[in-house]
Amino acid sequence: MLLTLLIVALILVWLIIRPFAAALFMALVMAVTFYPWRRRLTARLGGHRTLASFLITLGLLIALVLPVVTLGVVAVREAADTLDYMHQVLAEEGVDGVIKLIPEPLQGWVARAWQQLPRQEQNAEFIFGLERRGAGMIPRALNWAGQIVGQTALMMVGLFFMLLDGGRLAGWVAETMPLPRRHLRELFTEFRTVSATVLLGSIVTAGVQAAFAFAGYLIARVPNASFLALVTFFLGLIPILGAGGFSFLIAIYMYLTGHLGSAIFLAAWSALVVGTVDNVIKPIVMKGGMQLHGAIVFFALLGGLAAFGPVGLVLGPLSVSLLLAVLRIYQRDFAPANSAAAVDVAPLDAAPGEPPPST
Repeated sequence: MLLTLLIVALILVWLIIRPFAAALFMALVMAVTFYPWRRRLTARLGGHRTLASFLITLGLLIALVLPVVTLGVVAVREAADTLDYMHQVLAEEGVDGVIKLIPEPLQGWVARAWQQLPRQEQNAEFIFGLERRGAGMIPRALNWAGQIVGQTALMMVGLFFMLLDGGRLAGWVAETMPLPRRHLRELFTEFRTVSATVLLGSIVTAGVQAAFAFAGYLIARVPNASFLALVTFFLGLIPILGAGGFSFLIAIYMYLTGHLGSAIFLAAWSALVVGTVDNVIKPIVMKGGMQLHGAIVFFALLGGLAAFGPVGLVLGPLSVSLLLAVLRIYQRDFAPANSAAAVDVAPLDAAPGEPPPST
């Protein structure tokens, strides 16, 4: 009966926190990462925990919200200006005027594709229909933006209270969980190490890549270099495209718009500098953090991103590390002595008769 009540309670609690589980998880990750900073700041402020927690939360809010708001405002403004300009060109010059706005290397292909459309669709109403469908996406975009604002607010509220009473919360968990304190301490240490390593490592690496990309944009005289550098930073947090891939796309755009020299320079800069700097910065930042192979971390990032969205960039490596921590605790403290003993295993590519490596 007790187990049944426990399962029912867990299901009910999950249904309650599911709408903002991602926000609470990121608040927990940031609270664990910045909790030592809160303790040092509290000591400097004469023991004022509330003020120290508020200042750290405010600083993180500014650091997170200001770039996102700037990116959103610029994107909305550019999209609105583009739609107005396209509407004006369609009204004055028709579809041919729109085709002239396309980069010259693509104009011939787009013109031939337009001529292959049925005659009844070769009119401005076709483009106006696309424009109306694009305008219909505005309410969905506003709803998406509202959800982001709401989740961010919940995350910041949760972060403040976790920074304020994190020690009491950890003590309550230690008293409630049916595990020895040494096991909880080991799991908590693993969680704190992996969270801080992934969060700070990803942010620092993306920031360095964005800085190098911004320098390349300035040298290549790319329009809106500051805005593109901000986009490069956010895409640098994603391991699939990354900062180098985005800056390479900018190089392709420069080529299509007739800037051959700038395109060649930016393509080389993206491949040799922006795309490879993470191989230097990330190992330095994550040194002594996660005891995982680089390939495992890479696939954990990709799998976490595919399964959980942006939160998976932290949850993926964290899940793998916690699994290994649980297995390590089991093997050390619960497994029979004969199975816990070290076994010498020869590598798969060892020659016949070759002794196994020493453990």
